[in-house]
Amino acid sequence: MASANTAGQPSADWDEERCISALAQLESLQNQLTNLRLAIPRVVEPLHSSAPIGPAIFKAFKEGLVGSQNGIKLFRAQWHSEEVQSAFEHSKQSFNRNSDLSAATQVPPYGWIQAEIATQKVSKRKRTEEQIDDDKYVALPQDEVFRLVHEFSKIHPVIKVGSKDKHSDLMIQFVASSLTLRFHVVLEREANGRHKLNVDCLGSTEPFMSIARCVASRPQANDLKYLLDMIAAYKTTKAATCTKCSKVLDSSGLTSTGRRSKLIEGANGAPETVWEAFHESCLD
Repeated sequence: MASANTAGQPSADWDEERCISALAQLESLQNQLTNLRLAIPRVVEPLHSSAPIGPAIFKAFKEGLVGSQNGIKLFRAQWHSEEVQSAFEHSKQSFNRNSDLSAATQVPPYGWIQAEIATQKVSKRKRTEEQIDDDKYVALPQDEVFRLVHEFSKIHPVIKVGSKDKHSDLMIQFVASSLTLRFHVVLEREANGRHKLNVDCLGSTEPFMSIARCVASRPQANDLKYLLDMIAAYKTTKAATCTKCSKVLDSSGLTSTGRRSKLIEGANGAPETVWEAFHESCLD
């Protein structure tokens, strides 16, 4: 593999999704290794039983031995897999290019398996929505972009909005529950007249990464007004518990980092949009 790339230059096809997948594989290996440390205690445990030696103890001893052997085989197979070895080679090339590992201290050691599952859900949902968008695509002229951003700033004066390139590049910043959130929105116009809205919640740790994934998985992916309203919901939504499971924290210890809109009947009978909070794992 090293001969296929310029020495010290990581492969160009290592995008965010592939990096998350590689980290998930390494986390899986770590989990397997932690489990294998208990292999010998599991094998000899039946022999410490106070019951007399007999078929039942022999069966438990055999099951522990076979289970541990299978665990070792699985670990070796995954360790020598093309995906894992490719990740090691990519890391080696990256280190040769830049040996400063200080940024690595900001990378969480766990949570990547769940992140990979969430990323796959996002990719699947995006493919589905792109198919739907082909039938009901609405162009976004420049003056409409200006109007939407200007209107957003008037409605939410405490949210700081910086823009450049004629509002095609937005930086949105505010404090929510003592947490400073920064969203980078880029309006990318394609040659065929269509547009794409790319958004990221800046930050290399949780909950920022989870928020970024939840925003990326939003419905109406290329609706600028919907996106701006969703971002504002991280400031205005008060619910501390998840709308779906009614819990404060999910199994990973994360708060409700997702936001989704819902139509309700307003005071005068007219439909009104409200935003609800969800755990990332509770999003449909």
